Amino acid sequence: MYFRIVTVKYLKKDVGCMSEMPIRRDRYLRMLREFKDEPVVKILTGMRRCGKSTLMEAFAEDLKESGIEGGNILHMNFEKIDYAHIVDSDILLKEVMKAVELKKGTYLFFDEIQDIDGWEKAINSIKYSGADVYITGSNAKLLSSDFSTYLSGRYVEIEVYPLSFREYIDFVEGKNENPDKLLSEYMRYGGLPYAVLQRKNKKNIDMVVSSIYDTVFVKDVVKRNKIRDVSAIENVIKFLMKNVGNLTSVESTSNYIVSKGGKITSPTVDNYLHYVESAYLTYRAGKYDVKKKEYLRTLNKFYIADTGVRNVIIGYDDNDVSGLIENIVCMELLFRGKKVAVGKIGENEIDFIVMGLETREYYQVTMSLQEPNVKEREVRSLKMVKDNFPKTIITLQRYPSNYIDGIRVVSLVDFLLEEFE
Repeated sequence: MYFRIVTVKYLKKDVGCMSEMPIRRDRYLRMLREFKDEPVVKILTGMRRCGKSTLMEAFAEDLKESGIEGGNILHMNFEKIDYAHIVDSDILLKEVMKAVELKKGTYLFFDEIQDIDGWEKAINSIKYSGADVYITGSNAKLLSSDFSTYLSGRYVEIEVYPLSFREYIDFVEGKNENPDKLLSEYMRYGGLPYAVLQRKNKKNIDMVVSSIYDTVFVKDVVKRNKIRDVSAIENVIKFLMKNVGNLTSVESTSNYIVSKGGKITSPTVDNYLHYVESAYLTYRAGKYDVKKKEYLRTLNKFYIADTGVRNVIIGYDDNDVSGLIENIVCMELLFRGKKVAVGKIGENEIDFIVMGLETREYYQVTMSLQEPNVKEREVRSLKMVKDNFPKTIITLQRYPSNYIDGIRVVSLVDFLLEEFE
């Protein structure tokens, strides 16, 4: 049983008064409620500091409010020094059994469990006790073959992303502010919750985002994969960040590293790309040939989980906006639970195709449609697709009409704020 579900009550502390204000990420909470007491392990995955731990804390509070006694709820965060002695599955089981009675009606929350040796065996044993189990992890290797073997597919993955733009507006209490101004902020500083709390001090935002990136890079990329050539994989990440919205291949990435004075083989580059994805720093959109109805193996686009991380690492420039808005649209589609590909139709490209079992959605993303040649190009690619599925052009600058030749036109702000599902 496998689901990829996108997207809690977030207890936001105002930096000035330190008062707690509930910020709800309701999509995630709703999904957790739907799977409560179901005989599957609930796995929250995503980049570090994107809100997984807070999500679990919020859901645990919801359980208490619903009448579950606190003694039947156990939350272990393995990033805390309190649990540093838990290094393997045997110790984990002993500590859990010492803390709570394993039975139906017991709720167990385990944060960043991937570094506990043999944790899969412990979770499997706990699951069979009838207890309801929730875990988080910041590396896709959490869902390795060993884990799948132990749980035999009896788990559900809930992938947590940084704040969507709608969540960002709620988070900064910005419903009365100019949404275009907020979008500019969101594009520049990103949506990592703790960084957003520093919104009124832009220097602090950069410091926080940089610190989060360093942690992800060291723990989830370098140490986890035992990488020796740290500068090479740093250059891989910078290359992906510089080329948001551009087609990327192993060869082009390798050439970039060589241009920086490095030496690297194609298989190593391929591994590095997967390592970065596994840390949820980047997301890959494969290229799909619309006419042949098949994926092209050698070319992909990579998008960054959070634009703030990208801008802190390689810098922000107004010339980057075209790629950044494409990045934001990609992450929004993923947040909505969509499976995203880049389209190829003849010699033309479609920025995003959303692939459903029996449906398709097609999206072009552009700064503006004011230039006739740009308008013609964006419309042409979509008109070449001869099915009747929805086709949309998303523009940063508003266009005076909602449709061009039957193709929907919507501003980026309106797209990000629209209701879905």
